[in-house]
Amino acid sequence: MDVLSNEKYLIARAKESTDPYKAKAWIIAAKTLFPNDFGVQFEAYEIEKNANNFEEAAKCLSYIVMTFHGAHQTPTSLLNEISLMTNALRIPEGCTTPEQEFYVKMFQYISYEVQHQILLLTAAHSNNNLDHCRLILLLLKRFPQAISTHAPRLLETLIQNVAIPSFKEMLFNEAIPLVYNRAPELAPKHVHRLMAVCFEYYLNQMLSDTEDRARTSADCWKKIFEILDFCGKMLKWEPFVLYKKSYSKDVYWQKIIHIYKLDPFQSTESKQILFCATIVFVLALQDYIGYSKLRSKDGITDTDVILVEALKDMPPEVKRRAHEGGVLEIPHILVNAPVSPDAPNCLLACQSCWQLLHSNDVMKADFAQLILCIPQLSGWVQKFLIDLYVCAGQHEETATLLQASTGNTAMSLLEKSVRQFALTLVQGPPTVHLFEQMGTVLKHLPHAPPGGHYLENVSLAQTARVLMLMPLTKRAILHYLVQTLIVLLKPKLIEMECSSSLLGNMLVLSQLNWPHESTTVEIIFELIKTRRQFTYLHFTSYVIQAEIIEEFMHLWTHSPDVKLELAMPQQSLATGARRIGTRGADKGVKEDFKLIIRQQVARSNDDIDELLLQFLQQQHVALVQNVFDK
Repeated sequence: MDVLSNEKYLIARAKESTDPYKAKAWIIAAKTLFPNDFGVQFEAYEIEKNANNFEEAAKCLSYIVMTFHGAHQTPTSLLNEISLMTNALRIPEGCTTPEQEFYVKMFQYISYEVQHQILLLTAAHSNNNLDHCRLILLLLKRFPQAISTHAPRLLETLIQNVAIPSFKEMLFNEAIPLVYNRAPELAPKHVHRLMAVCFEYYLNQMLSDTEDRARTSADCWKKIFEILDFCGKMLKWEPFVLYKKSYSKDVYWQKIIHIYKLDPFQSTESKQILFCATIVFVLALQDYIGYSKLRSKDGITDTDVILVEALKDMPPEVKRRAHEGGVLEIPHILVNAPVSPDAPNCLLACQSCWQLLHSNDVMKADFAQLILCIPQLSGWVQKFLIDLYVCAGQHEETATLLQASTGNTAMSLLEKSVRQFALTLVQGPPTVHLFEQMGTVLKHLPHAPPGGHYLENVSLAQTARVLMLMPLTKRAILHYLVQTLIVLLKPKLIEMECSSSLLGNMLVLSQLNWPHESTTVEIIFELIKTRRQFTYLHFTSYVIQAEIIEEFMHLWTHSPDVKLELAMPQQSLATGARRIGTRGADKGVKEDFKLIIRQQVARSNDDIDELLLQFLQQQHVALVQNVFDK
């Protein structure tokens, strides 16, 4: 009988024996005689496994693995057994079958060295990349010391296949958390790709959550900054700032400047500058857009906020200004309630990062590639660019972007009409086109969110250029239009020949947000006293402010030589200077005047916003004439 027959004979005797002790004796003899025979060694393992002997089975399997793993071709039966073991190891605790539980317990008796070899052997013989990655993850979870050796290839494989959902989930949910505190060495191009993939993943996750966006946003930004830190460690970058919601955007910007200055060549092609500035740009942009959309108390509707020039008490042509190149300095920005006071700081951070990211063609192209993969950002960037051009006084560029927004569902017709009106207002002296645009705003205004606040500091003295963030509420827009007319008409009060129509219309306009224009009203009454006559036949339709009515009463009582005509003659409500005549006639004039006053006082609680809206619509032609009359 040859050697092979002897081996098979001993194995056969061990298998046919019903006494486990005899079977074990036969196999011990076989192992002694044929220590390098795989069949003998595997049969010894099977006997211990069938006896449910964890420790002895572990010794047998360990010997087999360390003896035969380097063979030209690893035996199929060994690979199958290892596969069953590694599958059992991946199953959550408490969900295993009795057979799988045996493998889990046996694995605990195998030395670290052999465990490592088993997992490597399984990974090397896996049929596809996904299985290979799963096995390497299992290896790294059990042997963290192997991260430096095996994590680079794992990360490369996952990054290359990140378009496949299973690979993407494995990268973010398992691989990155596992290696985060032990950053492996990875080629720079793979680190850059990892950073870009993570940035896109967490931004999309943040923007797709509509239920609890605030918490999701904070969590995602924290992860993005952690990934930036993780990648920075692999590339030996200067540590950046970790995310903290309470931090001012200036904290991040100053750190970018610090990193920029550390580079002896101040290279704006630096990948660290690219990623840091892009992340801070989108962070500031999200907050700026968030501050530029005010959510109603019921959480159902959003109100847009836009950036416009603050009105100045000066001829409009004085306000013309264009950016002449160089570094743009954002003018002072007024914030109207309930817009966040931090909104201007966010805009400034966006502008700073934007300029740095467009400082050369390479950086510009890389930046575009990073943000173009996130579709929702395009609408945000367009809004930011419009506001940036408004800041710079670049009117032609602003007009071009507004024109390009046609058909863009992100910008409502109301927002576009108000922006175009504001742009025309600062481009030069008033034209008929400005009033055509005012009509367009009024047409869309009834659909604006109701309520809101009047604007604060809507018109200023002749100071440096100032902008303001204006909510697109019905009240704020109406106030903006009314105040624009006041600013255009007020210089005409110094003209000796200004008409009574202009004075009357100014009184009506001054009622909104009373007593903001009370000084203007005082000037108008001084003019009336000087001229000793005033005719305004729309008085009964539009003048309801109590203090203005009281001033007319005072004028009637204490300035008898002033002729007032405040109603249409056919209404028998005309009033004139107190004249010499019969007591009855004089008494009739007084009664007519008192009736007018009583009627207007009774209307003092009418909705002033609706009244002014009607006035702008019904007296549009008269207002245009007031502005252009010489």
